[in-house]
Amino acid sequence: MKSFFRPSSIAVVGASPRRIGHQIMENLVYGYKGEIYPVNPNYSEIEGIRCFPSVEDIPQSVDLAIVLVPAPATPSVVEACARKGILRVMIQSAGFAEVGEEGRAIQDRCIAIAGGAGIRVWGPNCMGMVDVPRGQFLSFMSPNIYEDGLVPGRISLVVQSGMLSGVFLTEMSRQIIGIGKVCSIGNKSDVDECDLLTYLLEDDETDAVAFYLESMPRGRLFADIARRGAKPIVVLKGGRSEAGARAAMSHTSSLAGNSRLLDSVLQMSGVTLANDFNQMIDLAGTLAASPDVPANCRAAILTFSGGAGILTCDLLDRHQLRVADLSEKSREALRRIFPTWMPVANPVDLYPAVELHGRLGVYSGAIEIALDDANVDVVIVHYPVGLEKEAIDLAAMKKKADLAGKTLLFWIVGRQDAVRLFRQKAQILGIQVYGEISRAVDCLAAAARFQRRTAVGPADAGASTQSLGDLKQFFSQDTPNRIWDEYDSKRLFSGWNIQIAKEKVVSSLAEAKTAAQDFGFPIVLKGLLPGEIHKTESGLLRLGIGAQADLEAAYQEIEKKLGGRGRILLQQQVDISFELIAGFHRDDQFGPCVMFGLGGIFSELQADVVFALAPLKQPTALDLLGRIRGHKLLDGFRGMAPLNKELMAETLVNLGNLGTAYPQIEQIDINPVAVVGGSPVAVDATVILKPS
Repeated sequence: MKSFFRPSSIAVVGASPRRIGHQIMENLVYGYKGEIYPVNPNYSEIEGIRCFPSVEDIPQSVDLAIVLVPAPATPSVVEACARKGILRVMIQSAGFAEVGEEGRAIQDRCIAIAGGAGIRVWGPNCMGMVDVPRGQFLSFMSPNIYEDGLVPGRISLVVQSGMLSGVFLTEMSRQIIGIGKVCSIGNKSDVDECDLLTYLLEDDETDAVAFYLESMPRGRLFADIARRGAKPIVVLKGGRSEAGARAAMSHTSSLAGNSRLLDSVLQMSGVTLANDFNQMIDLAGTLAASPDVPANCRAAILTFSGGAGILTCDLLDRHQLRVADLSEKSREALRRIFPTWMPVANPVDLYPAVELHGRLGVYSGAIEIALDDANVDVVIVHYPVGLEKEAIDLAAMKKKADLAGKTLLFWIVGRQDAVRLFRQKAQILGIQVYGEISRAVDCLAAAARFQRRTAVGPADAGASTQSLGDLKQFFSQDTPNRIWDEYDSKRLFSGWNIQIAKEKVVSSLAEAKTAAQDFGFPIVLKGLLPGEIHKTESGLLRLGIGAQADLEAAYQEIEKKLGGRGRILLQQQVDISFELIAGFHRDDQFGPCVMFGLGGIFSELQADVVFALAPLKQPTALDLLGRIRGHKLLDGFRGMAPLNKELMAETLVNLGNLGTAYPQIEQIDINPVAVVGGSPVAVDATVILKPS
């Protein structure tokens, strides 16, 4: 990757005195310090630099070729680069896989040529790379971007969209957020987010990495790289909805994956997820600037408005963060600047004191008091700017915060020019500034979660399981090729320590009566039809059968509905406290994964499920249990027995091992997992194999 980021020489194939071919030359001349070789047979020079008919005519060696020619001409350019020995090619032209099969064929041809020559390809359909601190713009984006002024910094972006990378640069400049590198990767035919994440995690000029991605084909590798990296990583994923996925297909030929699975796996790998562009930027800035926020941080709120203070308390509570209980020493110090009638509390309403003593002295003193308080980890300052000529000494406040090992952040309001000047000073000092209270607390909560993940360390999801052989021993001869019925599905669990309810396939009413007598009433009858998963909707389920007469009626009803197909399963009815769901899923982007969540009919009404990479170990499985929204149910609710979490975690580990051991398995659903006396019991299950 280094030759892409720090090339000593660049050939621009398709350089021109006009349009984008001229813009990239202008951008390179602006800040790039290496050798530039324009390539275009129609010109002798461009921007005062000698122009060559082909890359093979350049007398010197070349580190990187930036290609801007039309898509159909690109394979011949890659061939010329191979003959010249150029091993890094950045294709910024469009018209490849994003436009359909004809474009995909051209893209595949380029990659085949490059692969045979040992060339790495960045793009196509992208806007290249920008390194703001170096003033290096390997892109055809408009020169107006750097002419407007960009703030060098240590946040690097990887953006799948082309034009959006330029928008990010503009927006970060407007918000006075320091930018390191911005990488637009387009169709990701070769170089992708995994390559760039690996490079940027080791880059000593990058403190945090933010991604906008429309697909993640090597999702499992990305999660593994993120898990091992120490730097904050923020991801904004596009193409989560059906409409968004269709748009992504036409934009960068991207295939959307399971968004719930992606969210869970990335979060368990220490990645912070964003919901919009500005939030992504703010999260990256906060995580880069505030690496030491405790997981259960205690905040002091210094405000000019009682209402703003109350809102901040509510937002902190929503994220399970605490409002600090100020020490008596702090309270006494605040009393000395407060009016005599004013009680001291947190949030600290400074307005009455400002009326007595003036804004500058009160704010400076209150910040110092809060930073000195052993009960405070974070100081949130609500600060109006532009109301007077003087402002608080941010450098002194930052130095004091650093010495105390605490985080200082600001929500500011005020006049436009004053806000911009305050942000500029804060950016230089590494102080985070927000335009909304909610965004400030969101980012603070993300920093606290990041600390918790890095402090504990992601659990090991790297256990290996030996692939096993044929599955035929577990199913009957009449079982369909892909979708197994409940009975065969649960037979597969034998030997894997996954507890199932007591059950038996019965072929006659007499056999059913005998089995019911052995099991004891109440019992359950189920009709198992080939390929049918939803027994309730098909009228093939009878619960709470309490006597032989009821059994006879139920049996006859189900037998009639089966119409000579399938079979009947008799099962002992268990006393269920609540229902969970567990599963295994072999994902196209993340590979083998385990699922856990609330089960039964509610799993389809409002999904509350999370995922982890499989195979997994016990600590990962235990972590997974606490990540569902309804995790409090697992501790016992309204007299119900709490879940045996160790046993449930063991079940998830075994399920992951089972699914991973048989590569033919695409999916396993255990729904519901009945919680019986605190223990998880598989009541219903389905195994689905991969297509032949």
